[in-house]
Amino acid sequence: MTNLDNIEAIKKLDSQNILQYMQAFPDQIEKCWADWQKIAIPTHYINTKSVLILGMGGSGIGAVLTAALARRECPIIVEVSRDYTIPAWVDKNTLVIGVSCSGNTEETLVAFRAAAAKTDKLVTIATGGKLASLGSQHKALQYEYQYDSQPRQALGYSLVSLLAILAKLRFLEIKTSEIEETLIFLRGLLKKVDAEVPIYRNQAKVLAQKLVNRIPIILAADPLTEVARRWKGHLNEHAKTTAYFEEIPEMNHNALVGLELPENLGQKILMIILESKYNHPRNKLRQNILTQIFSQKRIPCETVMIEPAGGLLAEVLQMILFGDYVAYYLAILNNVAPEPVEIIKFLKDKLEEEK
Repeated sequence: MTNLDNIEAIKKLDSQNILQYMQAFPDQIEKCWADWQKIAIPTHYINTKSVLILGMGGSGIGAVLTAALARRECPIIVEVSRDYTIPAWVDKNTLVIGVSCSGNTEETLVAFRAAAAKTDKLVTIATGGKLASLGSQHKALQYEYQYDSQPRQALGYSLVSLLAILAKLRFLEIKTSEIEETLIFLRGLLKKVDAEVPIYRNQAKVLAQKLVNRIPIILAADPLTEVARRWKGHLNEHAKTTAYFEEIPEMNHNALVGLELPENLGQKILMIILESKYNHPRNKLRQNILTQIFSQKRIPCETVMIEPAGGLLAEVLQMILFGDYVAYYLAILNNVAPEPVEIIKFLKDKLEEEK
């Protein structure tokens, strides 16, 4: 097992240097926000009555995070479609935003074509590809960025683009000062969890060590539910390990009962509770009771809370960055390269053969 303080060994396994993209997360956010301050939203987009965001996988996580943040203050529907279809309610007053890092995500392209038949309020966010071409064809507002790693590491571009659009339409109140505060906290967190920080004072490395040979189950309540999804996805893709996430309080009505079997469950899984200072008081109580239940059943449980958290956006993005590092370090401990996702490529190639 690789020593997480052995930088040379880490670099050898991480031959595509995923680490540099994690380190650049604050820079992505800063650049993307600055880019959008120079972009004008077409006048007729002001009449938007609903928003539909199209995106899958690493590109789609920015969409669900945006929808979760919007739910707290946005006066209109902001929904995400992660499939080939679009909701029946989409009409001429719906703003449809297609997000695909490569620009070639099959499901997103099919859904975008369907949406373009119903509305002329269209946005594309991509590095190019077929989505950019489709956007040009339908005279969509387009944001094209340069990026050459896995889509899951381009979250700064996808998430901030979506937040900037909603802010420009005055559906969300996000000021440059809030972005600047968030950047300060993110860069502060990097100083605590980056690869050069030794294990004895690096909590991301410590948690990764506890996950070796265990199945992580990430638990979170609003506003961190979609952050738990991000943790799960990164553990899958970086560390090539099985991982799941559950939403509080829903899991208290079903998944909790499933802790009875199989036998010796506590030797196979590790519960991780993501706590937020913005949790509903009753969900905070539920989290406390859950830790008691896990202790009684001898199921290991770790609680993660970011302090100081700053505002909600700062807390969410710090929790994401922390989880990205945990997944990265687990990949190193599992002796797997964090960058490639060969099985996904295999599936996409097979789908392409059937066109």
